[in-house]
Amino acid sequence: MTDLEKNLLIDFELKVKQIIAKHETLKQEKHQLLGTIGNLEETINQLRQENRLLEQKYENLKLARMLVASDHENKDAKNRIQKLVREIDKCIALLNQ
Repeated sequence: MTDLEKNLLIDFELKVKQIIAKHETLKQEKHQLLGTIGNLEETINQLRQENRLLEQKYENLKLARMLVASDHENKDAKNRIQKLVREIDKCIALLNQ
């Protein structure tokens, strides 16, 4: 084996070792990134669930406000009707005299 062939073989071995080292580094980085992706997906799922709960609470609040408004309107309507009935009773009483 000539010196040139020995140098080429040494260079080749060095490059193979560098490629193997780079491969290991990239493998570790991939593993870390997959872990990060898993954590982010879990966070996304939690936020989606929280969002669904908040939307449900919002719909319940809207419904409660509608019911409160309806109760208030019902009380106003009852008061107006009672006032009209009293006025009608007064008119009937005046007519009967």
